[in-house]
Amino acid sequence: MVRVLVPSVAERRSKLLGKGCEVIANKVTPRSQLRRIYLSVFFACVGLSSVYMIPAFAESLGASYLQLGYIGTIRAIPYMFLPIVFGYLGDRFNRRRLYLSSILVTGIGTLLLALTNSVGGILSMQLILGVGFSSFWPLSEALVSEVAPSGGQTGAMGKYGVAWASGFLIGPLVSGYLAGTAGFRTMFLIAGMMALVTAGVSTAAVRGSQTKQVNKTMIDGLPRRRLISELAPILLIQLPYGLVFSFIVTILPGYALKSGLTPLEVGVVLSAFGVARAATFSLSGRFGMLGERRSIMLASTGIVFALLMMPLSLAFVGLLIDVLLLGFFIGILYPQVVGYICKRTPSANLGFSMGLYEATVGIGFAVGPIASGLMAQTAGMYTTCYVLSAAAFSMIPIVMLLRSNRAH
Repeated sequence: MVRVLVPSVAERRSKLLGKGCEVIANKVTPRSQLRRIYLSVFFACVGLSSVYMIPAFAESLGASYLQLGYIGTIRAIPYMFLPIVFGYLGDRFNRRRLYLSSILVTGIGTLLLALTNSVGGILSMQLILGVGFSSFWPLSEALVSEVAPSGGQTGAMGKYGVAWASGFLIGPLVSGYLAGTAGFRTMFLIAGMMALVTAGVSTAAVRGSQTKQVNKTMIDGLPRRRLISELAPILLIQLPYGLVFSFIVTILPGYALKSGLTPLEVGVVLSAFGVARAATFSLSGRFGMLGERRSIMLASTGIVFALLMMPLSLAFVGLLIDVLLLGFFIGILYPQVVGYICKRTPSANLGFSMGLYEATVGIGFAVGPIASGLMAQTAGMYTTCYVLSAAAFSMIPIVMLLRSNRAH
């Protein structure tokens, strides 16, 4: 019996240490890889979404409205150019390690907020968080696209969108509860620790792509100028997208309060926007069957319609329906745009392309709150919505310039 069992054990051990090592090191399936990345992104975003509580924390320290504006702008400034830098570095060096480092940086920035006693300290931490976010988004998007099977990038990016959107739905609820019961400092401490734990677990769970790291020769095989030229139309779409999105999350809540909505109703409206967006992310594969161009045109038309309808009813029910529509159509736009970019970008340039995308969105986010806020204050909500709808309409002719076939 012993002679029979020992070879069996040895055979199993051989398989485990032989073929098993290949599974662990090289043959982790793309589906398993993607699940690990999705979970990493979800838990990271639960912790990082505590940034939504920074304005309330600053106000508790005596910040003025102008200082609150500075706090939002400072974090957006690095996002206007650093995603390109980090995306490029991800192409040249180890993309996975840089992604993990981004979670570490944002976690440290969040922890330091727990030690902050002044508005000036918050401004300094915003710079650290801006750097962390500037690397987190393009590198995580590049990782997902790199692992996704050929032709399946749009569906993979939709599930990725569900992962981070779910984190940013659950995180603020948890952060708000902790801030109300234990205080802001304890909340930032717990959120920062969660980000650091996520970075540690992800170090073991998230692995790089099956291909070897690209080198300079591979990157130089497709000049970055040519890549920018080919992606220019799809990148231009992100400017009005950033303007509209930033308006929804920064200006609309304050105007809704002035229009008579209670804070609870405003919270419900913003949550509905997030839920609609996350739900549509999960359907991105089906919309992908229409093709990226048609899906983007559908989303752009829907955003224009929703913005035109918004001034007609700023009561709770009317605004809720309108924001649900905006969340639905914006939810179509994100994975289709990112999927389009990924399908036309070689693996060697994925980080750079995702950096271009995020930086273009960052420009819209930096300009949007100031422009729409000034317009709402001087010309009124009606004019602001109509101007934004015109900006959204500009996406439609730009979409017509997109190539329907893959460039690479």
